[in-house]
Amino acid sequence: MADLSIRGREPVIRTPDQRLRVFVSSTLKELAAERTAAREAISTLHLAPVMFELGARPHPPRDLYRAYLEQSHIFIGIYGEQYGWVAPGMDVSGLEDEYRLAAGKPKLIYIKSPAPQRDARLEVLLNRIQDSDAVSYKRFSTARELQELIENDLALFLTERFEVGEIEVGEIERRAAEEYVHNLPAPSHP
Repeated sequence: MADLSIRGREPVIRTPDQRLRVFVSSTLKELAAERTAAREAISTLHLAPVMFELGARPHPPRDLYRAYLEQSHIFIGIYGEQYGWVAPGMDVSGLEDEYRLAAGKPKLIYIKSPAPQRDARLEVLLNRIQDSDAVSYKRFSTARELQELIENDLALFLTERFEVGEIEVGEIERRAAEEYVHNLPAPSHP
């Protein structure tokens, strides 16, 4: 029988409570309303928002957001004016560290505009993000606008991934059919 696992991995059977996890990165105080809007957008789509403030844990902050990121599927960055706090021994803020640690994950970036008091270090990070051809970013001005953007972008993202998934499943079926044909015994010649 053909191996029908995706990309050579065994199929994973998940319980019904395990949903796609969306990590939200932003400063906590400056963008409180926007974080709420992001959580509502993610929840509206029945996905699981992963946010630093959603559960107190007895761990150092960097360990906590690192663990949360590792368990998430999608990264959303919401940036305003503040660069965030730089912990002792760190050369970047938690905000930039989260962005860096999310390498390899799909990213949706939202930049609040106008932001006349934007920190220079955040401006440098945003310029790097905007210069990257691998990251989607959009500007927003209100929490409501952000919520609509996130809902629409996540829905589109899932649609695109589903269509890619269909292609992969079709490829698996094609390979299984080829394997079936090649597994037939060779004709015998007298």
